[in-house]
Amino acid sequence: MVSLFPVEAVEVAEAPVAEAPVAESCNVMELVPCADAFTSITPPSPECCQRLKEQPPPCICLYMNDPTLKGFINTPNAKMVSDTCGSPMPNNC
Repeated sequence: MVSLFPVEAVEVAEAPVAEAPVAESCNVMELVPCADAFTSITPPSPECCQRLKEQPPPCICLYMNDPTLKGFINTPNAKMVSDTCGSPMPNNC
């Protein structure tokens, strides 16, 4: 079949995707499975590690700087949990 009209490649520009502000995409409740490990010597569960790895670093910084949360997140136990899970705490908060 022969086309009567020339076919040209048309590049379609994609619209930029607006990113949600960090605070809106952070949900500290996702870390509930880590509560025991953060506050005691209990090893982190696989679910805790998975949830911790899913948290974007800006969210962890937000939690570390929040007066209500930093007592749980900014502790030696929380650092041990993050290291054990292979998801180190950001150090540039």
